[in-house]
Amino acid sequence: MLRPYYNAHMITALRLLIPLICVTLVACTNSGNPTVLSSWNGPTAQPTAGLVGHANPLAGVVLPAPRGLAAVTAASTPIDSAADGAVQAFRYNLPGGGTLAYVVVHLRPNIQVALVNADGATPASDAQGDTIWADGGRHLATVAQMVAAPYAARPGMELVFAMAFGFHGEPRTSDEGSVVIDGVIYRVNAGRTALCMTPEQRAMIGLFSATDLAGCSQAAGAGPVILWGGRVVSLEVEQPTAAFLPFNPLNEDFVHLDWRRTIYAGRYPKTAIGVGYLPDGTTFLVLATSEGALGEDVALALRDMGCIDALGGDDDTSTQAVWRGQSLWSRPGRPVPDAVAVYVQ
Repeated sequence: MLRPYYNAHMITALRLLIPLICVTLVACTNSGNPTVLSSWNGPTAQPTAGLVGHANPLAGVVLPAPRGLAAVTAASTPIDSAADGAVQAFRYNLPGGGTLAYVVVHLRPNIQVALVNADGATPASDAQGDTIWADGGRHLATVAQMVAAPYAARPGMELVFAMAFGFHGEPRTSDEGSVVIDGVIYRVNAGRTALCMTPEQRAMIGLFSATDLAGCSQAAGAGPVILWGGRVVSLEVEQPTAAFLPFNPLNEDFVHLDWRRTIYAGRYPKTAIGVGYLPDGTTFLVLATSEGALGEDVALALRDMGCIDALGGDDDTSTQAVWRGQSLWSRPGRPVPDAVAVYVQ
């Protein structure tokens, strides 16, 4: 079961233990039908292609210490805020090029972060563990359509921000990752990273089994991980270094892993969620979307804010974010299966 609070020593221990658990989870998956998009017992990730150049070009690189959340937000352009500043939206020009539109969420009892599904549909898994909607249909909508729909409303709460996050495949439009909404587990994919939020206002990123997900009040799957234990995922390394990890470090079960790599390497629009911990023991989230940025630069920015872990979400034309009903980007974005939404009382 998930614990409500981690002190510094426990976090260090988890950093050592979780990669071993993740490797075990992936190693124990069964090879499956290649048409399966992503399932509980689906195929393991495809081997990565060989890299050009020497094996560890960044082995000697030492990243500067993170500036911290306050320093990065001070260097950003504020957009708006809610819940007495506990939720804040910013725009930030990345040093490596491109722009980040991001929302910082300090997890508190008057704030909820939850998944909203297109048409209010229920995600599920078929007999093989593959992704479906429970009614067998196909449900897609833009984030702007979702946040304006009655099914997205929560009594006594205002939906202030939402962004596309989960992946889907054309044959079946439901989210491929794990899904937990208000403590109800709708779908489990232990081979795909998810963001988990606990009832105690903690958040964590990892590969979660059904037993693990029972400790989550909300969970949304996506991936691959782009920041893990403070180390940035880079396409330029084949082996872990002190500062960098190779692409797909947890060996997540993406069937379309080559496309994820292409997106990370290019300046396509991207989404990501980072998790950080403040000295007082509270958790903050950074929900980020980008334009014109490399994946590694997005990961570096999240690390600079003080995030420990981060996972990528849906990308390219699916990338879209809405603040109080208004899009943060000029393009509307294509219909998607779900959005991660932030509600405040």
